[in-house]
Amino acid sequence: MELRKYAQLLWRRGGVIILITIFTTLGALLFAKTQRPVYRAQATLQVTPAVWDYNIVLSANQLLTQFSLQVHNTAMARRVLARVPLALSPEELLKRVHTTPEEENFLIQVEADLPDGEMAKLVANAFAQEFVEYHAERNLSVDPAERIEIEVLKQARSYWQHWPRTKPLLLAGAILGLGLGALSALLLEYREADVIRSPEDMERYVGVAVLGSIPTISSGEGSTNPPRRRWWFRRR
Repeated sequence: MELRKYAQLLWRRGGVIILITIFTTLGALLFAKTQRPVYRAQATLQVTPAVWDYNIVLSANQLLTQFSLQVHNTAMARRVLARVPLALSPEELLKRVHTTPEEENFLIQVEADLPDGEMAKLVANAFAQEFVEYHAERNLSVDPAERIEIEVLKQARSYWQHWPRTKPLLLAGAILGLGLGALSALLLEYREADVIRSPEDMERYVGVAVLGSIPTISSGEGSTNPPRRRWWFRRR
């Protein structure tokens, strides 16, 4: 089928496509409204080596990844729970906390996702501060010339709604509706492919040219049978 015919088909079935799109978009909106909000807060750690050399730069990826894993572990979660009262186990808390190393800037982002935004701020800051104190204790046994200092560059002072993201969900619902609507239009067209609506359809169906058609008058006013159209053909 040519592109133009596809466009005509979609235009002809536009009502079906629009209706399905409305339903899927409303479904996405209803889904978003029924979700429990989750808020995210973010704290930032800065990693500063005592001496900047070529080896430190080359090993930045490994170094930041190692520190990130040390922040996100069960022992650190226990220290945080001792500071912040939460009815969660260390394992459950870790599922709500994420760490992301940024090797090019020697930063570690610490994010906490919780239903309470203020509590998310406390948890993100607690993880950051606890790791700074933990690392400072370990640095006491390290030569000052070889130490790597870690400090809280930015505390979590605000939070935002991380889930549900209403706009992306609505967009996904609309795109899904358009796709399902277009597919439904093609299926409807396929089911009605054998229905003759025009002389062009008749020519394509029987393989001969149509000269004209003569409508048949119904037999009476009370007749329930619809008038039939007679077609006249010419062989090619």
